[in-house]
Amino acid sequence: MWRWTPTWPWPTLRRLADSLTAGALRELDLTPKPGLVDRHDNGSHPDLTYARMRASVRLLPEYYADLLERLRAGWPLASCIEAGRLAEARMVARVGTNSHRGYIFLSGLTLVGAHRAQGDIGRLRTAMADAAREFFRIAPKEDSHGSQVRREFAVGGIRLEAEAGLPSVFEAAWPRYASSLRQDADRLRAEYHAMASLMQRLEDTTALHRCGLTGLNRVRKDGQVLQTLLDRGSDPRVFLQRSNEAYRRIGLTMGGVADCLALTFALHGCFGERRG
Repeated sequence: MWRWTPTWPWPTLRRLADSLTAGALRELDLTPKPGLVDRHDNGSHPDLTYARMRASVRLLPEYYADLLERLRAGWPLASCIEAGRLAEARMVARVGTNSHRGYIFLSGLTLVGAHRAQGDIGRLRTAMADAAREFFRIAPKEDSHGSQVRREFAVGGIRLEAEAGLPSVFEAAWPRYASSLRQDADRLRAEYHAMASLMQRLEDTTALHRCGLTGLNRVRKDGQVLQTLLDRGSDPRVFLQRSNEAYRRIGLTMGGVADCLALTFALHGCFGERRG
């Protein structure tokens, strides 16, 4: 089992933080993506632009620096949650929208989990799951779109996903991404393999909020089509462009997929194929 050294240097956590920022940029740059902001258009988000999303990503290092300082000082999870709330407010103040709220949660959870695991990649998932359960136990209750959707459609959404240790990332998207890179070293195809895995597996509450079960089923079906095209060696971009046009017409998007995709890129960028 690969481990960091017993002293588990803080530079490794800082490297993970850098990778989390890079992962968010790579997700944003992946083009085309159905219903999501990319270099071509704003998907199904009339309030967002590519430039605004890049500005939002550039605020993430400030959040990570604050969070790591709180962890280094030994502050409890409640203080880490406060760092996330401040990051959300910072985005609204400086960018005009809370465009990376889901990723603030997931990336912060990753850093907290890595800190608690003391650098042992084999314990990362368990540590993240433990931190997620504690988060939902102590965090102020909010009547968010996600919580409304979980009640209305009786789904777990990102809450259940996080409390289970992000199986869609650790068991599906990350290994699929790594396997594709090993096979042909084509990063674009590997990125789409990861996206296809998440589209098929994740209970994306943004899709449910926008278009109900019909929308979620559409995302999952399109994930299957994307996977088939990739397995055949076909170029999926025409299909994805047409899907994007269809998603824009009905307002469908998949924000949970985007957040988990960015996290997949970040984890692989920091740890390679070594998964918890």
